[in-house]
Amino acid sequence: MIQPLDVQICETARLSRDARFDGKFFTGVITTGIFCRPICPARPPKPENVQYYLSAEQAQHAGFIPCKRCFPEQAAVKSLPVKLKRIIHSFDYKSDNLTTIANRFDISTRQIQRLFQQHYGLSPSEYFQQQRLLLARKLISTTELSFSDICFASGFNSVRRFNEAIKSRYACSPKSLRKTKNTANNTHLTINLPYRPPFDWQLMLTFFQNRQINGLEKVTNTSYQRSISIDNCNGWLVITHHQNKPALQMTIVLSDYSYLNNIITRVRRMFDLDADMDLIHRQLSQHPLLEKTIQQHQGLRLPGCWDIFEFSIRAILGQQISVKGATTLAKRITEKYGEQLVDLPEGISLSFPSVNALLGAKYEAIGLTKTRIATLQRWVEFYHEHYESIDNYPSLEQLEKQLCEIKGIGPWTVNYLAMRGLSDPDAFPSADLGIIKALTIDGQKPNNKEILQLAEQWRPWRAYACIYLWHSLGH
Repeated sequence: MIQPLDVQICETARLSRDARFDGKFFTGVITTGIFCRPICPARPPKPENVQYYLSAEQAQHAGFIPCKRCFPEQAAVKSLPVKLKRIIHSFDYKSDNLTTIANRFDISTRQIQRLFQQHYGLSPSEYFQQQRLLLARKLISTTELSFSDICFASGFNSVRRFNEAIKSRYACSPKSLRKTKNTANNTHLTINLPYRPPFDWQLMLTFFQNRQINGLEKVTNTSYQRSISIDNCNGWLVITHHQNKPALQMTIVLSDYSYLNNIITRVRRMFDLDADMDLIHRQLSQHPLLEKTIQQHQGLRLPGCWDIFEFSIRAILGQQISVKGATTLAKRITEKYGEQLVDLPEGISLSFPSVNALLGAKYEAIGLTKTRIATLQRWVEFYHEHYESIDNYPSLEQLEKQLCEIKGIGPWTVNYLAMRGLSDPDAFPSADLGIIKALTIDGQKPNNKEILQLAEQWRPWRAYACIYLWHSLGH
């Protein structure tokens, strides 16, 4: 069943250009054949000439073309169920189809069809085709990549099909869509990654700055920079905040731009760009301590990670030691077992070691205890055999049950891994000392059962509650 849109609410939001509704619906203008965001600066059309759509993909599928003033293909992603987010984030344009996705997440193809119809008004195949077209249009209009690079970066399998799809949807060639001259020798690519405010960029940078691995990452007061090494694709990126828009700006150089969509997904998860903070704040503000912290720091979000395996190693290293100590150990492992990449800026030429690089590693001269070394060795062997089940876990309870069978891995590590490594909004390391301290009143520490009972009212946003509780200790 398609999720209904309230026409009156849409109409009011469109006429008032209410930014809170940006990305939550799209307006198709019958007289022009163009679709817009609710914040479009153009003169609003008459109500009888307007149709409303759940998503940019649905509006484009209905035959409308993206507006050149408000760029609806760049709108922040609306709030979605966790399962649907995981399906979209994990989709590989090169090899995936409905059957492979259903097998990966252990759900039926009918369930997947229902999810996409409910939240996008499209079948999965229609949605992903419109995603390819929207990304291609965005790259054609805003970058100087060659059309061949854009073709594969946006998920098309051949240049011929890419050209045909562009001409069919936009009634012109890729060359006609591009306003500037093709200067494909320029290897730098800059892309805007929008979000829905509030978002505290400085807090996010500070979080990553306190945990940066020198040589792999470089975090300043204004930017995040790191090396990229995925399969045979190498490169680097710099993330800054856009000067005038609610968006991060990613400048990137890659040896293979067919990985671009993969990287966009990673960055959006890493900086939590798809969260609807108004919705999360309304639920968490029912608790007085969380309400106070939210009022003071409304833009605080859930920091994710670049790579699940990289983060899992860092999570194990962080067991019962300080952030600084864990970061030092992660740096030593990177320097000893990672690769030195070429043609990268000074200071970010290292790559984090792969699973294969750490199989059988002895971790000599790293400064680890024998117990921690044994835990890492068991974990790497497990991850090598079962990485798909970790990335596509059916539930938090099952993930915790599976991983806690590994000696040295407990509920705290599993929930921290799910919270930041897998970006699960409901993960909650209830036994964390910071959470216990934040919830201690007049010297009375709550026990684990009491904390879990209290946290029931925060579902499905317990991971955000954890971040706010941690932050309340420092302020």
